[in-house]
Amino acid sequence: MEIIPLDDHERPAGPAVNRLEDWYQALRKKIVDQGSEVTVTEDQLSLASIECIRAFSREPDCDFVFQAMDKAYLDRMNDESGDEHLHLLVFPPCDRSNRVASWAEMHGMDILTAPDRSELLSRDRAEVNLPVGQGPLVIPKLEDWFVRHRQGLRHIRALLSALQNTSRSCLVSCSSWTWIYLKKSVNADLVLPAPDSLAPMNADSLGEWLLSLLSEQSDQSITFRDHSDGKELLRRSEDGTFSEDFMAQLADDSAGIPWIAWQLWRRSLRTEAERADQVEESEQEADEADEVDKQQEAESKTTVFWVVRGQPPTLPRGHERAACLVLQALLIHGSLPDEILGSVLPSIGESNLVVALIRSGFIERHDGALRCLATAYPVIWTTLSNSGMTMAHF
Repeated sequence: MEIIPLDDHERPAGPAVNRLEDWYQALRKKIVDQGSEVTVTEDQLSLASIECIRAFSREPDCDFVFQAMDKAYLDRMNDESGDEHLHLLVFPPCDRSNRVASWAEMHGMDILTAPDRSELLSRDRAEVNLPVGQGPLVIPKLEDWFVRHRQGLRHIRALLSALQNTSRSCLVSCSSWTWIYLKKSVNADLVLPAPDSLAPMNADSLGEWLLSLLSEQSDQSITFRDHSDGKELLRRSEDGTFSEDFMAQLADDSAGIPWIAWQLWRRSLRTEAERADQVEESEQEADEADEVDKQQEAESKTTVFWVVRGQPPTLPRGHERAACLVLQALLIHGSLPDEILGSVLPSIGESNLVVALIRSGFIERHDGALRCLATAYPVIWTTLSNSGMTMAHF
């Protein structure tokens, strides 16, 4: 992965077979191949047991992101003679680890944190003083510096004013949705330089990364298979690429954003559930079972995960426009408490709608605030785009 200009960011291409063709093939299989047997059906699969695999129990740190930031910014920010002292990194949405702040801490850089959200809507005069000192300064998550409200932009304006008057090397970061909003609301692009972004991950780089996570599980062999036909996934073809369309579809769905791709990948995994009731087998079924037993004996130390392409969540029917307003507000701010969310929206019955969006898998509560789920981001993006709203770059 590398840091690139934001304007050069291009979404990874999806697989050659589009969704309409997928739908047609699924329908054809139901009608024409009714007598055929799939390897395993969804009612035999379980979401349980993946917590025992360390690679899936905790969102990875994405060390390659830190390496890309090292390459892009360490020398530039420590060069006090350079002409450019302000740097802007527009980060993909749904980053739960505040990786820019973590990177700054790793290198012992000064970090300027945002004021408490409760202060952003006060009528007091906003003052922002940059820390006095030498060396690089990092200001992560501009989304924490404002509220989309007539009284909520004072601190971000004061921060931009302070940045105009400093000669200290500063790296500023925010999400792509925040940047689009700040350009329009406070002309942030007149103060901050042309933004950089993380280069998107394509199918091959995603596959490489997921395999590297599994290599850390040295005590356990793991195989991934498509639940519908049993084909093995995440295996290289002879030319070194991943031949299946699944990785290309994952790169497209996630827009090449690693933490969103990881969440989608983890959500797609199932293990085969044990069924208590066993049906008496015929002689033919017994012969087939013997073959299965032989294969299982050969792979007795292998954990098999079945990959299921789940159904995307759907917005509450009849409330799609209002739901779009809620989702856009959460993306712009990163996360918001209920009471502040109500202050940035028109009266749309927020409390009831929030409950419905949590239940349908679009948002979640975390540390007293609401935020969009990474697994729902592909649907959120498409929905907001179709509604005609101003869109982030990715």
